[in-house]
Amino acid sequence: MMSPCSNYSRDKTPLLIEFVVGFILCNFVYFSAYLYHVELKPQPLCHAPRLSRETEVLTNIPNTTAGPTESPGPVHPVPFHTWSSNPLNGYVNVLTFREELRLRCSVCALVSTSGHVLNCAAGAEIDQAECVIRMNHSPVNGYEKHVGTRTTVRVATHTSFKEAFNETTQIISQENRSKLVVWGPDDTMRIDGKGQTYNNLSRLAKDYKDVEFYMLTSRRMRYSHQLFENETGIQTHVKNGWLWLSTGWFTMVLATEMCDHIKVYGMSSAENCRDPTARQAAYHYYNDTIEHAGTECEEYYEMEKKAKDAHRFFAEKKVFERWSKYHNITFHCPSWKPKR
Repeated sequence: MMSPCSNYSRDKTPLLIEFVVGFILCNFVYFSAYLYHVELKPQPLCHAPRLSRETEVLTNIPNTTAGPTESPGPVHPVPFHTWSSNPLNGYVNVLTFREELRLRCSVCALVSTSGHVLNCAAGAEIDQAECVIRMNHSPVNGYEKHVGTRTTVRVATHTSFKEAFNETTQIISQENRSKLVVWGPDDTMRIDGKGQTYNNLSRLAKDYKDVEFYMLTSRRMRYSHQLFENETGIQTHVKNGWLWLSTGWFTMVLATEMCDHIKVYGMSSAENCRDPTARQAAYHYYNDTIEHAGTECEEYYEMEKKAKDAHRFFAEKKVFERWSKYHNITFHCPSWKPKR
Protein backbone atom coordinates (compact mmCIF):
# COMPACT_ATOMS: atom_id res chain seq x y z
CA MET A 1 0.00 0.00 0.00
CA MET A 2 1.30 3.48 -0.94
CA SER A 3 1.66 5.93 1.94
CA PRO A 4 -0.38 9.19 2.08
CA CYS A 5 2.87 11.12 1.72
CA SER A 6 3.60 9.39 -1.57
CA ASN A 7 0.18 10.34 -2.96
CA TYR A 8 0.66 13.90 -1.84
CA SER A 9 4.03 14.18 -3.51
CA ARG A 10 2.76 12.69 -6.79
CA ASP A 11 -0.32 14.94 -6.89
CA LYS A 12 1.74 18.10 -6.32
CA THR A 13 4.38 17.42 -9.01
CA PRO A 14 2.36 18.90 -11.94
CA LEU A 15 1.65 22.03 -9.91
CA LEU A 16 5.33 22.45 -9.14
CA ILE A 17 6.27 22.08 -12.83
CA GLU A 18 3.62 24.63 -13.83
CA PHE A 19 4.93 27.06 -11.24
CA VAL A 20 8.53 26.78 -12.48
CA VAL A 21 7.54 27.12 -16.15
CA GLY A 22 5.33 30.12 -15.38
CA PHE A 23 8.11 31.81 -13.43
CA ILE A 24 10.58 31.37 -16.32
CA LEU A 25 8.11 32.68 -18.90
CA CYS A 26 7.24 35.74 -16.80
CA ASN A 27 10.88 36.67 -16.33
CA PHE A 28 11.62 36.17 -20.04
CA VAL A 29 8.78 38.49 -21.06
CA TYR A 30 9.72 41.08 -18.41
CA PHE A 31 13.39 41.31 -19.31
CA SER A 32 12.66 41.30 -23.05
CA ALA A 33 10.32 44.26 -22.62
CA TYR A 34 12.85 46.00 -20.39
CA LEU A 35 15.67 45.65 -22.91
CA TYR A 36 13.42 46.82 -25.72
CA HIS A 37 12.55 50.08 -23.99
CA VAL A 38 15.96 50.91 -22.56
CA GLU A 39 17.69 53.59 -24.61
CA LEU A 40 21.01 52.27 -25.91
CA LYS A 41 23.88 54.70 -25.56
CA PRO A 42 27.17 54.39 -27.43
CA GLN A 43 30.25 53.60 -25.37
CA PRO A 44 33.72 55.00 -26.13
CA LEU A 45 35.39 53.54 -29.20
CA CYS A 46 38.24 52.43 -27.00
CA HIS A 47 35.88 50.67 -24.57
CA ALA A 48 37.56 52.49 -21.70
CA PRO A 49 35.84 54.26 -18.78
CA ARG A 50 35.08 57.88 -19.46
CA LEU A 51 37.35 60.31 -17.69
CA SER A 52 35.97 63.17 -15.69
CA ARG A 53 35.41 66.52 -17.35
CA GLU A 54 38.14 68.07 -15.22
CA THR A 55 40.61 65.45 -16.41
CA GLU A 56 39.61 65.76 -20.04
CA VAL A 57 39.90 69.51 -20.56
CA LEU A 58 43.07 71.37 -19.76
CA THR A 59 41.67 74.86 -19.45
CA ASN A 60 38.77 76.43 -17.63
CA ILE A 61 35.74 75.98 -19.85
CA PRO A 62 32.67 78.20 -19.62
CA ASN A 63 29.52 76.61 -18.29
CA THR A 64 28.19 75.35 -21.60
CA THR A 65 25.70 72.90 -20.12
CA ALA A 66 23.43 75.48 -18.54
CA GLY A 67 19.79 75.12 -19.42
CA PRO A 68 17.94 72.17 -20.91
CA THR A 69 19.70 69.90 -23.37
CA GLU A 70 18.18 68.04 -26.26
CA SER A 71 18.75 64.32 -26.41
CA PRO A 72 19.97 63.15 -29.83
CA GLY A 73 17.64 60.17 -29.51
CA PRO A 74 18.33 56.45 -29.44
CA VAL A 75 21.41 55.46 -31.38
CA HIS A 76 23.34 52.27 -31.90
CA PRO A 77 25.93 51.26 -29.31
CA VAL A 78 29.57 51.52 -30.33
CA PRO A 79 30.81 50.36 -32.66
CA PHE A 80 28.21 51.88 -34.94
CA HIS A 81 28.57 49.11 -37.51
CA THR A 82 27.52 46.30 -35.15
CA TRP A 83 24.15 46.34 -36.87
CA SER A 84 25.75 46.01 -40.30
CA SER A 85 28.38 43.85 -41.97
CA ASN A 86 29.99 47.05 -43.28
CA PRO A 87 32.13 48.99 -40.76
CA LEU A 88 31.33 52.19 -42.64
CA ASN A 89 27.59 51.90 -42.29
CA GLY A 90 26.12 55.41 -42.11
CA TYR A 91 28.30 56.95 -44.84
CA VAL A 92 26.09 56.80 -47.92
CA ASN A 93 26.53 57.76 -51.56
CA VAL A 94 24.88 61.09 -52.37
CA LEU A 95 23.33 59.85 -55.62
CA THR A 96 22.31 56.29 -54.78
CA PHE A 97 21.94 57.19 -51.08
CA ARG A 98 21.57 53.59 -49.95
CA GLU A 99 24.97 52.57 -51.28
CA GLU A 100 27.41 52.62 -48.35
CA LEU A 101 31.04 53.62 -48.44
CA ARG A 102 33.23 50.51 -48.53
CA LEU A 103 36.94 50.95 -47.97
CA ARG A 104 39.53 49.13 -45.87
CA CYS A 105 43.17 50.22 -45.59
CA SER A 106 46.10 48.64 -43.79
CA VAL A 107 47.93 51.94 -43.24
CA CYS A 108 46.32 55.38 -43.41
CA ALA A 109 48.07 58.73 -43.36
CA LEU A 110 45.72 61.26 -41.77
CA VAL A 111 47.04 64.71 -42.69
CA SER A 112 46.11 67.54 -40.35
CA THR A 113 45.50 71.09 -41.52
CA SER A 114 47.80 72.40 -38.78
CA GLY A 115 50.95 74.37 -39.51
CA HIS A 116 52.91 71.66 -37.69
CA VAL A 117 53.02 69.61 -40.91
CA LEU A 118 55.48 72.14 -42.36
CA ASN A 119 58.17 71.14 -39.85
CA CYS A 120 58.99 67.63 -41.06
CA ALA A 121 58.97 67.43 -44.88
CA ALA A 122 57.08 64.13 -44.59
CA GLY A 123 55.40 64.26 -48.01
CA ALA A 124 57.18 61.21 -49.44
CA GLU A 125 56.37 59.19 -46.31
CA ILE A 126 52.70 60.22 -46.47
CA ASP A 127 52.49 59.10 -50.10
CA GLN A 128 53.71 55.63 -49.11
CA ALA A 129 50.57 54.97 -47.05
CA GLU A 130 47.92 52.81 -48.67
CA CYS A 131 45.28 55.48 -48.05
CA VAL A 132 45.70 59.22 -47.49
CA ILE A 133 42.98 61.14 -45.65
CA ARG A 134 42.72 64.93 -45.82
CA MET A 135 40.38 67.48 -44.31
CA ASN A 136 38.29 70.30 -45.73
CA HIS A 137 40.04 72.32 -48.44
CA SER A 138 43.63 71.84 -47.26
CA PRO A 139 45.70 72.17 -50.47
CA VAL A 140 48.27 69.82 -51.95
CA ASN A 141 49.69 71.96 -54.76
CA GLY A 142 52.67 73.92 -53.51
CA TYR A 143 52.97 71.86 -50.32
CA GLU A 144 53.86 68.44 -51.76
CA LYS A 145 57.15 68.30 -49.86
CA HIS A 146 55.28 68.39 -46.56
CA VAL A 147 51.83 66.87 -47.20
CA GLY A 148 52.37 64.49 -50.13
CA THR A 149 50.54 64.33 -53.44
CA ARG A 150 47.88 61.63 -53.06
CA THR A 151 44.37 61.73 -51.64
CA THR A 152 42.09 58.76 -51.07
CA VAL A 153 39.39 60.32 -48.92
CA ARG A 154 38.75 63.96 -48.10
CA VAL A 155 36.38 64.76 -45.22
CA ALA A 156 34.74 68.18 -45.38
CA THR A 157 32.23 70.22 -43.45
CA HIS A 158 29.11 71.46 -45.19
CA THR A 159 30.51 75.00 -45.07
CA SER A 160 33.65 74.24 -47.09
CA PHE A 161 32.74 71.29 -49.29
CA LYS A 162 32.91 73.40 -52.48
CA GLU A 163 36.52 74.38 -51.78
CA ALA A 164 37.27 70.80 -50.74
CA PHE A 165 35.85 69.55 -54.02
CA ASN A 166 38.10 71.91 -55.97
CA GLU A 167 41.16 70.56 -54.16
CA THR A 168 40.03 66.98 -54.72
CA THR A 169 39.57 67.34 -58.46
CA GLN A 170 43.07 68.76 -58.91
CA ILE A 171 44.75 65.49 -57.99
CA ILE A 172 42.40 62.90 -59.46
CA SER A 173 43.85 60.18 -61.65
CA GLN A 174 42.76 56.71 -62.69
CA GLU A 175 45.06 55.23 -60.04
CA ASN A 176 44.00 57.66 -57.34
CA ARG A 177 40.24 57.96 -57.48
CA SER A 178 39.18 60.27 -54.67
CA LYS A 179 36.21 60.11 -52.37
CA LEU A 180 34.65 63.16 -50.75
CA VAL A 181 32.78 62.66 -47.47
CA VAL A 182 30.70 65.64 -46.34
CA TRP A 183 29.13 66.10 -42.92
CA GLY A 184 26.59 68.69 -41.88
CA PRO A 185 23.52 69.40 -39.73
CA ASP A 186 20.33 67.64 -40.71
CA ASP A 187 18.69 70.78 -42.10
CA THR A 188 21.48 71.25 -44.67
CA MET A 189 21.48 67.59 -45.72
CA ARG A 190 17.76 67.08 -46.25
CA ILE A 191 16.94 65.07 -49.36
CA ASP A 192 13.46 66.54 -49.86
CA GLY A 193 14.72 69.49 -51.88
CA LYS A 194 15.16 71.77 -48.86
CA GLY A 195 18.72 70.75 -47.95
CA GLN A 196 21.03 73.28 -49.57
CA THR A 197 24.24 71.30 -49.06
CA TYR A 198 22.65 68.08 -50.28
CA ASN A 199 21.27 69.83 -53.36
CA ASN A 200 24.69 71.23 -54.25
CA LEU A 201 26.37 67.89 -53.64
CA SER A 202 23.86 66.14 -55.87
CA ARG A 203 24.54 68.54 -58.72
CA LEU A 204 28.30 68.07 -58.40
CA ALA A 205 27.99 64.29 -58.18
CA LYS A 206 26.00 64.20 -61.43
CA ASP A 207 28.52 66.39 -63.25
CA TYR A 208 31.77 64.82 -61.98
CA LYS A 209 31.71 61.04 -62.22
CA ASP A 210 35.36 60.59 -61.21
CA VAL A 211 34.65 61.70 -57.65
CA GLU A 212 32.53 59.61 -55.31
CA PHE A 213 30.42 61.84 -53.06
CA TYR A 214 29.28 60.56 -49.67
CA MET A 215 27.32 62.10 -46.82
CA LEU A 216 26.61 61.12 -43.22
CA THR A 217 23.13 59.88 -42.45
CA SER A 218 21.12 61.57 -39.73
CA ARG A 219 21.64 58.57 -37.46
CA ARG A 220 25.39 58.69 -38.02
CA MET A 221 25.44 62.39 -37.15
CA ARG A 222 23.54 61.77 -33.91
CA TYR A 223 25.91 58.96 -33.11
CA SER A 224 28.95 61.22 -33.58
CA HIS A 225 27.54 63.82 -31.18
CA GLN A 226 26.54 61.22 -28.59
CA LEU A 227 29.98 59.63 -28.81
CA PHE A 228 31.66 62.98 -28.07
CA GLU A 229 29.34 63.61 -25.12
CA ASN A 230 29.98 60.14 -23.69
CA GLU A 231 33.74 60.55 -24.02
CA THR A 232 34.03 64.06 -22.59
CA GLY A 233 30.94 64.74 -20.50
CA ILE A 234 30.44 67.92 -22.52
CA GLN A 235 27.02 68.57 -24.02
CA THR A 236 27.06 69.71 -27.64
CA HIS A 237 23.57 71.22 -27.50
CA VAL A 238 23.89 74.19 -25.16
CA LYS A 239 21.65 77.07 -24.21
CA ASN A 240 20.58 78.96 -27.35
CA GLY A 241 23.09 77.18 -29.57
CA TRP A 242 25.57 74.41 -30.21
CA LEU A 243 29.15 73.42 -29.62
CA TRP A 244 30.25 72.12 -33.01
CA LEU A 245 32.32 69.02 -33.49
CA SER A 246 35.33 69.70 -35.68
CA THR A 247 36.05 68.09 -39.03
CA GLY A 248 39.01 66.51 -37.24
CA TRP A 249 36.56 64.67 -34.97
CA PHE A 250 34.57 63.24 -37.86
CA THR A 251 37.77 62.36 -39.72
CA MET A 252 39.32 60.49 -36.80
CA VAL A 253 36.14 58.52 -36.18
CA LEU A 254 36.06 57.52 -39.86
CA ALA A 255 39.75 56.56 -39.75
CA THR A 256 39.25 54.23 -36.78
CA GLU A 257 36.59 52.42 -38.78
CA MET A 258 38.49 52.03 -42.07
CA CYS A 259 42.18 51.80 -41.10
CA ASP A 260 44.25 49.14 -39.35
CA HIS A 261 47.03 51.63 -38.57
CA ILE A 262 46.50 55.40 -38.47
CA LYS A 263 49.54 57.66 -38.83
CA VAL A 264 48.49 61.19 -37.92
CA TYR A 265 50.63 64.01 -39.34
CA GLY A 266 50.63 67.53 -37.91
CA MET A 267 48.52 67.02 -34.79
CA SER A 268 50.11 68.17 -31.55
CA SER A 269 49.10 66.84 -28.16
CA ALA A 270 46.56 68.56 -25.94
CA GLU A 271 49.38 69.62 -23.61
CA ASN A 272 51.35 71.36 -26.36
CA CYS A 273 49.75 74.76 -25.82
CA ARG A 274 50.68 74.68 -22.13
CA ASP A 275 54.34 74.01 -22.86
CA PRO A 276 56.23 77.33 -23.11
CA THR A 277 59.09 75.59 -24.93
CA ALA A 278 56.89 73.96 -27.57
CA ARG A 279 57.13 75.15 -31.16
CA GLN A 280 54.23 77.33 -32.20
CA ALA A 281 52.42 76.72 -35.47
CA ALA A 282 49.84 78.41 -37.63
CA TYR A 283 46.23 77.29 -37.23
CA HIS A 284 46.30 76.21 -40.91
CA TYR A 285 49.49 75.33 -42.77
CA TYR A 286 48.31 77.20 -45.86
CA ASN A 287 47.98 80.54 -44.02
CA ASP A 288 50.58 83.06 -45.09
CA THR A 289 52.27 83.57 -41.73
CA ILE A 290 51.61 83.05 -38.05
CA GLU A 291 51.70 86.81 -37.54
CA HIS A 292 48.96 87.27 -40.11
CA ALA A 293 46.60 84.48 -39.14
CA GLY A 294 47.43 83.79 -35.50
CA THR A 295 48.76 80.62 -33.93
CA GLU A 296 46.98 77.35 -33.45
CA CYS A 297 47.01 77.76 -29.68
CA GLU A 298 45.54 81.25 -29.89
CA GLU A 299 42.67 79.84 -31.92
CA TYR A 300 42.14 76.99 -29.47
CA TYR A 301 42.04 79.27 -26.45
CA GLU A 302 39.71 81.65 -28.23
CA MET A 303 37.35 78.76 -28.88
CA GLU A 304 37.41 77.78 -25.21
CA LYS A 305 36.12 81.23 -24.24
CA LYS A 306 32.97 80.85 -26.33
CA ALA A 307 29.94 79.28 -24.74
CA LYS A 308 28.48 78.27 -28.11
CA ASP A 309 29.24 78.17 -31.84
CA ALA A 310 32.75 76.89 -31.15
CA HIS A 311 34.87 73.74 -31.11
CA ARG A 312 36.41 72.07 -28.07
CA PHE A 313 39.77 71.16 -29.56
CA PHE A 314 41.48 70.33 -26.27
CA ALA A 315 38.77 67.85 -25.33
CA GLU A 316 38.87 66.22 -28.76
CA LYS A 317 42.64 65.78 -28.62
CA LYS A 318 42.47 64.17 -25.20
CA VAL A 319 39.98 61.68 -26.60
CA PHE A 320 42.25 60.92 -29.59
CA GLU A 321 45.12 60.37 -27.19
CA ARG A 322 43.07 57.89 -25.20
CA TRP A 323 41.84 56.11 -28.33
CA SER A 324 45.44 55.58 -29.43
CA LYS A 325 45.84 53.15 -26.56
CA TYR A 326 43.15 50.92 -28.03
CA HIS A 327 43.59 51.58 -31.75
CA ASN A 328 46.86 51.56 -33.65
CA ILE A 329 47.23 55.35 -33.81
CA THR A 330 50.62 57.07 -33.90
CA PHE A 331 51.41 60.79 -34.05
CA HIS A 332 54.05 62.39 -36.28
CA CYS A 333 55.19 65.96 -37.01
CA PRO A 334 55.30 66.54 -34.13
CA SER A 335 56.04 63.05 -32.88
CA TRP A 336 54.66 62.33 -29.43
CA LYS A 337 53.40 59.38 -27.45
CA PRO A 338 50.27 59.33 -25.30
CA LYS A 339 50.72 59.25 -21.56
CA ARG A 340 50.21 55.80 -20.16
